[in-house]
Amino acid sequence: MHTENIRPSISETSYRFFDRPLHPELFSPAICGRVRTSRYHMVIGICRGGHYAQVSARDNSIVEVTAPDRQVLSTYGLQQTYFFPEEEELLVEVQTPFSYHFAGQVDVVDFSIFTRVQLELEMAASRAFLSHQFPPRHRLLPGPLSLIQVEGNERMLTLHTFHTFPEDLAVLRTQSLFEFE
Repeated sequence: MHTENIRPSISETSYRFFDRPLHPELFSPAICGRVRTSRYHMVIGICRGGHYAQVSARDNSIVEVTAPDRQVLSTYGLQQTYFFPEEEELLVEVQTPFSYHFAGQVDVVDFSIFTRVQLELEMAASRAFLSHQFPPRHRLLPGPLSLIQVEGNERMLTLHTFHTFPEDLAVLRTQSLFEFE
């Protein structure tokens, strides 16, 4: 059985950074969540290509997106677009309107290591802030899995995301840190 590919290849996946809000319906989220404190508000969702996170504080918003590059999004407010370099860490730092640090890395591994990592992530999914497993494309590989861990307090927020790409035997790991005055 061969079905439509839910998750694009890791080589087609990009990171995009916007300095304005985007409407969540642009991403057709499989699942989404919210965090609200007196200093900030965050909306985060898992979509077929990865995730989006919109963080707002004091009338300023930023959005990070990991999604297929072919996904049409506005260019208004788009500050940066990067593809994930193989075996290198992608780092982005922004100081306005609040401190934001992003790091992302792709790990391409052999089949036995990938299946072990996928199984560990499946077990961790029940404890994650958000998780979703998409249906497998065919019976020999597991379905793509995404999970997001959120930690924070009034002054900072940290997101850890894991997205598996079974057909590429790859795992995309990202970490985002937001610091609020």
